[in-house]
Order: sequence, then C-alpha cells, then structure tokens
Amino acid sequence: MNNIWLVFSSSLTARQQALRVKVWRRLAAIGAVPLKNALWLLPGREDCREHLGWLAQEVEAGGGEAVVLTCSDLGGLAEEEARGLFRSARDADYAGLEQDAVAHSSRLAAVSVGEPRDEALRRETRAFLKRAERRLAALREIDFFPSGRGEVTRLALDALGEMLSGGMAEAEGVCRTEDFQGRTWATREHPYIDRLASFWLVTRRIDADAAIRFLTPNEPLPRAAGVVSFDLPGAEFTHRGDLVTFEVLARDFGLRDAAVRRLTGIVKAIDLADDSGEEGGLPAEARAVKDVLDGLVVISKSDAELLERALVLFDALAATYTNERSRT
Repeated sequence: MNNIWLVFSSSLTARQQALRVKVWRRLAAIGAVPLKNALWLLPGREDCREHLGWLAQEVEAGGGEAVVLTCSDLGGLAEEEARGLFRSARDADYAGLEQDAVAHSSRLAAVSVGEPRDEALRRETRAFLKRAERRLAALREIDFFPSGRGEVTRLALDALGEMLSGGMAEAEGVCRTEDFQGRTWATREHPYIDRLASFWLVTRRIDADAAIRFLTPNEPLPRAAGVVSFDLPGAEFTHRGDLVTFEVLARDFGLRDAAVRRLTGIVKAIDLADDSGEEGGLPAEARAVKDVLDGLVVISKSDAELLERALVLFDALAATYTNERSRT
C-alpha cells in the first residue's frame, strides 16, 4: 500500500524575495524535500499537514499564493524513490554533524591536558555539544524514513562527550580486552549480518586469535570457562533494548573509531530490516552491503567459509571508512 503524500506549492513574485527565502527555510526546517517545478514533498502525517497549512496562510498573507495537495501517486516518482529523497537529505545533515564532532575530537586529542589552550578548547567543545544535541534532536524529529545514520551520529557525539569528560560513558559496562584473550565465541549456526559483523569486531578490535563455535538449534548455551556466547538469548553479549549485538560489543568495549561507528549504522539497518521484513526501506549503502552478503551466503558451502569471506568484506568496508575519515 502506497504512502499518502503532501505536496506544497507556492507562487511569489520577484519583489517578495525575503518571503520566498523565509518559506524555503521553513520548509527545510520541517523536513520537506524539493521536487521538480518548485514543488515540495512531505509524508502525509498530521503534524506535517498542520505545518504546511500554517505556511500556506503565511504565504497568502504576504500577497502570494500557496496550495497543499494530498496524493498517493507521485507520477513518475516511485514510492521508494520518494523515501530515498528524505533519507538522502537527512543523511547529509547527519554527516555534517558527525564531521563536526570528529573535528572537535581531533582538536581535543591534539592538545595535552593542562596546556594553555586546553580549557578554552574544552569550553568551545562543550558549547558545540549543546548545539549538536539540539540539532540532532531536531533532525530526528524530521527523520521520517530513518536509514540508521542518525545512530552513527549519536555515537560520534557520545564519543566526543566521553573524550571531553576524560572517561567512558556507562563506565561500569565497559569490558577490558585483556580479559577476553584466547576465548572461543559461541553463537547460532547459519550466521548473518549481526553475528558475522560481531565476530569481525571481536577479531579486529578485541582478540585477533579468537575462535568461533557454531551451535545447532537444539544445542544448549555453553557455560564452560573460556567460552563467550553472543547473539543468542541469554548470551553475555546480545541484543539489549534497541541495540543490536554489534552495537552492544562496541559499547561494552569502548570501541568508537570511525569505521565502527559507520558499520554500526549499516549492521543495525540490515538486522532490523531483516527482522521486520521491510528490506525495501534500506538506505542505498546498507542495501549494497546486504546484496553482497546475500551473494556470499549463496556461494559459501559452510558457515566457516561464509565467515571467512564476510571478514574480508568488513575489512574492506572498514578500510574505506577509515580512509574517508583520514581525508576529511
């Protein structure tokens, strides 16, 4: 079933340029995305309808003309293409905020505690964090079709806050990598995105020599010394609330680098879409990763072979994201 959409159109003369700019800014603030021929699009939500109603009145009070249309068919624009317009707009907003957070983190890392510039930089960073939190909250209000990039930005702001405070948020939940060396990590057989990515995180950030054990459906959760269970009901590391296992591991071990933050959004988007059956709503980046992973599932003859190939996939993605961050 198609969504109901709201289409806004206004007509203003050249003499009404100030009002035109005001209308553009208001439309952007409420999350509208531009279509061709000076049309703007919003999902058919009541709050969006109310915003556009007030804006139309303001345009007409200023001597212009405005109309708000309700439709279920956008002509040549497919349903998923329309959703993609919103995701692209919000992802660009999130990316800008994340880049600013990383820039502040880099500046803090370059200054030693106690240096003359240290306290001034910390004051500036605290002020930025307050603005960034308000900005993130505003973006989430208009993130009508989330791609998962908002979660990545949330992690970037959390990491900056932790650096600013000189410690780790939720310090009581942080695990030490030295306590998890030489372990066997147990999970269900036939792994997919969350289990594969989680074991990649283990071997690349926690213990390079970690082993894995795949459990059959009827096999009980292992409780032996030296065995760590993950992504299983009752496991040491598994879903918590709305956090996927990859996210839980990253938080518990304090893993906040750029590659981990970027992969968190992708893993979460694919895992949640797979659980809900709404794969059509995946953002382009997550869709591309899922397509490759689905191909690996088909061509792999065993779970071990799939894991080996998936680790290379995540290595490649992490290298790309790290390289992007270094260029930024």
